[in-house]
Amino acid sequence: MRMTGAIVKGRAIARGGVAATLSGMTLLAAGCGSAPGAPRAAQSASASTAASAKAVVSSPAAPRTPAAPRTPAIAPSPDDTCKGAGTSTVQIASGSGTVPTLAAVQFVSAQRGWVAGSGRILATSDGGQTWTRQYSGPASLYQVDFISATRGWAVGSNAVLTTTDGGKVWASLPEPCTPIRSVHFMTPDLGYAVAGGSSVRLDGGVPATTGAGTLLMTTDGGQNWQPVPGAPAAAQTVCFSSPLDGFLGTPGRVWRSTDGGRHWTVSFTEPRRSSTAVASGEPGDTTVIECAGDTAAWALFLGSGAAMSHSPYLGYATQDARDWHVLFEEEYTESAAVPGVHAPQGPGTYPGPFSAISPDSAAFVGWLPSEGLGAAPLEMVTGGGAGLSMRGDVGGVTQAYGVAFVSATQGWVIGTDQTSPGKQGDYAIEATSDGGRTWTRQYAAG
Repeated sequence: MRMTGAIVKGRAIARGGVAATLSGMTLLAAGCGSAPGAPRAAQSASASTAASAKAVVSSPAAPRTPAAPRTPAIAPSPDDTCKGAGTSTVQIASGSGTVPTLAAVQFVSAQRGWVAGSGRILATSDGGQTWTRQYSGPASLYQVDFISATRGWAVGSNAVLTTTDGGKVWASLPEPCTPIRSVHFMTPDLGYAVAGGSSVRLDGGVPATTGAGTLLMTTDGGQNWQPVPGAPAAAQTVCFSSPLDGFLGTPGRVWRSTDGGRHWTVSFTEPRRSSTAVASGEPGDTTVIECAGDTAAWALFLGSGAAMSHSPYLGYATQDARDWHVLFEEEYTESAAVPGVHAPQGPGTYPGPFSAISPDSAAFVGWLPSEGLGAAPLEMVTGGGAGLSMRGDVGGVTQAYGVAFVSATQGWVIGTDQTSPGKQGDYAIEATSDGGRTWTRQYAAG
């Protein structure tokens, strides 16, 4: 654990994702890119800094718990190794939106955090009082993944970047033959990724691959990736709380591994859907998963389509990897699609990003497109789901793309600001220190 009280994706880090254009927007995957090459320094906010990338001495990564984790016993054959094959592009499949200017947020402590988006990475070392632009370039980034104050990765529609010095210098990694859609690292060397698939869905706050997604693993920090033998097909999202304990989401299912992905068992299957929902041809709802400890996880099941400003979703949680309990649902649509589930209304009529704080608490932000220019209501879940508390709308944000809480009181939300006609199209970082009851704007971008 990196800090007390904030275990996100199984690690003590407040993580956030992106919920871009929630009206069913997906990203279509293109084919493989160009031939592999050595990692190169990505364009940064300072040309002189990027030019001296090789001379930068990185601080060592913070120690983990356990201090010397066991490496998963997976040894793919040479034929299974997926060598770097350059970058590939991801295109918007529907709607007029693009990867947002501010798309993903993550904090590794109450002071250190990053925000990534289209053409930029921002960083703070004082809890968001000031934000510094670390990267300016062509990468359209929708995920940021740090394991310490110095070591991190950023993933987007056309790039995978990495840093060893907290973001002073970002270097481009070669993409494997199956393009990376999201990553989840446990150590500077060991990481997992979901690659390939037919599209990337962004409305649950974590990039979720649809179609034939593949689970990959790296043991060299992302230089090379190998398919994980025996992993379930159609991988969508993945998280690990330790090098051995992890959860994997596939359509309508959550899987668990206790040996670093060598073997998987079904931990939860989405409740039976109505004949009408089954007749739609969808194999199962898109599964977005975040770890919160070796046996704890939070999940959003995202349905398809929208009607009358409503889009289906279900929220679930587990503390022991066996007993999964429903948190909430989008009542207007889910009551017909999954009639066997009876749960309170979730934080919005559309799903949005969420942040797993601990095995017992999480913050969920939804979307209400029909409320004026839009609204982003926040719901705090405590007691593993026993307590649901609506905290009102995130001030100044009409649609949230990412959320990161380091405790039940301190958190950040990024999204669009359309609170007045003169500000339509702006993006904002909002912060709270009282659990979402009041908000302070820390950053705005056009």
